[in-house]
Amino acid sequence: MKKTILLFMCFLLSGCAEREVLDDITIVRTIGFDQAKKENEIKGTINYPIFINEQTFKMKYLTASGETSKEIRNELNEMTAKPIFIGKLNTVLFSEVLAKKGIMETLDTLQRDPGVGRAIYLGITKQSTESVLSDDYGHTNLDGNYFSNLIKQNENYSNLPYLNFHTFLYAFFADCMDPVMPYLSKKNEAVKIIGLALFKKDKMVGTINEHQILIFKTLFQNFNEGSFQFSTKEYKGNLEILKSKQHFKIIKKPHQKVMIIVDVKGRLTEYTKVNAGDPKIVKGIEKNIKKELEHKARELIGKFQELNIDPLGVGEHVRSQTRGFNSKKWLDQYQDTDIKVVYNLKITESGISQ
Repeated sequence: MKKTILLFMCFLLSGCAEREVLDDITIVRTIGFDQAKKENEIKGTINYPIFINEQTFKMKYLTASGETSKEIRNELNEMTAKPIFIGKLNTVLFSEVLAKKGIMETLDTLQRDPGVGRAIYLGITKQSTESVLSDDYGHTNLDGNYFSNLIKQNENYSNLPYLNFHTFLYAFFADCMDPVMPYLSKKNEAVKIIGLALFKKDKMVGTINEHQILIFKTLFQNFNEGSFQFSTKEYKGNLEILKSKQHFKIIKKPHQKVMIIVDVKGRLTEYTKVNAGDPKIVKGIEKNIKKELEHKARELIGKFQELNIDPLGVGEHVRSQTRGFNSKKWLDQYQDTDIKVVYNLKITESGISQ
């Protein structure tokens, strides 16, 4: 009995101690970086929750400028009543203007900070991050987790690839790969993912739109959740992707021709004007969707080669399958490499017709 009472008291005391710590720090969930007025400085914006009571929060934001993210953090610390704590940081955003100039110097400071995890989300904003972070979005950002939740749910239940700080660093330091990030835009009382930002090393060099994200994801990684809108003169509908798996094959060595083979299983939902219960019609739909997927994939890869970037990591896949691989030679001939994409599509069932 005495042991039980002692354990219960320890639990209460530990809960009080945690509460007291939370009351004594400024917990930053999201930080954004913009180009400052001075050319050699960047501007940092943080938003953080203020605890009104146990169940009520409100968001506040602050900005400061400096030559490094560390200097910005020191400036912000001088503006808050409680010391800034970034151990709960889950999202870092960069404005498009700043991203086009390069962001690795800022990211390098963050990656050296033991308090910043590699699983945090990164993103590019079309507008300034200050304008994006200064809104509470109809009280949906009262706990500061709006941006991380936005990216996470689009990864798990929509077409956004799984991307974070770790995947960015991996692509950045790889010899034959370039990073990507979610591309966000403020829309009235919400933020929307409108595509992916494309990088050449640490500088943003272009984007792909929201309709191309699914194609990119099928070429980039394996996944079990996605959606593809298709249409012809005869019908239109949606393919719900249940499983997608890709692998790379070198057709001509050393690496004049590469094939990306994507195996997709899915089901039809909300299709129009067809009887998807007829196996012959389903086969025809499979053929048309396969053709459309391959066409869009060729367009996407053509854009990457035109920009001379390799966000799919084709070079890394070739390197893993090539003895005596020469990265310099690969980079010199990447734009002229014949990269073919083949989709093996299998529609397993059909859903609601209209």
